[in-house]
Amino acid sequence: MDDSNPFDLVIRQGHVLTLDPKSTCYPLADVGVRDGAISAIGPDLSGRGRVEINANGNAVLPGLVNCHMHETLLRGFCEDLPLMRWLEEICFPIDKSLQPKHQRAAAYMNQLEMIRGGITTFLDIYRYPAQAAAVALESGLRAIFSPQIIENPPGAGESLESNLAFVQEWKDRVPGRIFTWFGPHAPYSNSAETYQQISRLAREYQVGIHTHLAETLDEIKMFQSKTGKTPVAYLADLGLLSDRLVVAHAVHLSGEDIHLLAEHDVSVAHNPSSNMKLASGVAPIPDLLAAGVRVGLGTDSNLSNNNLDMFEEMRLAAMLQKLARRDAEAMPCDKVLRMATCEAAACLGLGEQIGSLAVGKRADIIIVNLHAPHMWPILAGPASNVIEQLVYSASAGDVLTTIVDGKILMRDRQVLTLDEVAIEPLVHDAAHDLARCSGLDRTPRQSERG
Repeated sequence: MDDSNPFDLVIRQGHVLTLDPKSTCYPLADVGVRDGAISAIGPDLSGRGRVEINANGNAVLPGLVNCHMHETLLRGFCEDLPLMRWLEEICFPIDKSLQPKHQRAAAYMNQLEMIRGGITTFLDIYRYPAQAAAVALESGLRAIFSPQIIENPPGAGESLESNLAFVQEWKDRVPGRIFTWFGPHAPYSNSAETYQQISRLAREYQVGIHTHLAETLDEIKMFQSKTGKTPVAYLADLGLLSDRLVVAHAVHLSGEDIHLLAEHDVSVAHNPSSNMKLASGVAPIPDLLAAGVRVGLGTDSNLSNNNLDMFEEMRLAAMLQKLARRDAEAMPCDKVLRMATCEAAACLGLGEQIGSLAVGKRADIIIVNLHAPHMWPILAGPASNVIEQLVYSASAGDVLTTIVDGKILMRDRQVLTLDEVAIEPLVHDAAHDLARCSGLDRTPRQSERG
């Protein structure tokens, strides 16, 4: 590379939040990228980039990391049900009817939405992972796919065999950007033997495991009735708890459950919007953090959220704890921003590669608009309120630019890697077909159910 152009990309004149261990901030600085990695950060970097972006004083920060989501298609169908009824009446019929063509359309919709919302890395647990992974090749996002294994009811999910085949086919196909894990849906939908096989295979292939755990009181009662144990203790007895396990929700935990998660270095994906909408409960996040458990944020699916807005998850993660604990100091905003970036990356085993802006880390970077009226005023210096505005005022629509591995996926709200105009009719056609195949087009809306 020419010495006068030492960078592939330079982002100029941004309010840079590194989210490094020292919380280093630069009120006005540049970020230089070379070979997909951050090569320099500081005011007035010398040397040009082959591509230059003027951040114009907007926030420059690490890309957001979505620790738990499902690339589902039919948002806005049959709402306002508790989890178990919602699964049995809505989700499982959809999942049984889902075909690869539906999943491909869903992946386009979800990944387009994530790019537009500043999510640069996501963990997906759903069906037909090869379809979603093929879309990730196009979108440029960093992704972990953990095929959702469901044995009960039959036909509602992937199998251990199909999950293993996906790992064998896709592992290391796109090193550092597309990852393959195992994804047993939940202890109530899979046998103990399947979990034990997954544990063995995950060690053999050196990959992670993602599962739902302790999401509702119904689940807790079910396990205590059948086994005399909590779901966490049940998995502990099966040898599942380890640093390669990420559990979604973890809403209903005993003190011993929290101790077990901490002792075995298990990570938790917290999904406040979904937990609120499905009336699952309030996860004891401050207690988990105090015990040393890693916690990252997730959106859950567009069926239970109904969007993939990580800014909304940050805001709700903070406010929900304040309300539940009647403590305005619970979950400060700088902590929840870390739960959406560097700590989320650590949950996924990617903390050395992404989650903060530092020389040598991969260039997963977003630029967020600070000039919209709902973000005013922005204060500089020691009284800077940029983090507060990002967490409590911003939304996905404020993301201007999304970059992964130094590649610009969206610039000035224009997505460059996916064709939004072509995707919209594809999604609508697939959604109508899936609703027909699953019978949801004949299911009354909540207002009609009474």
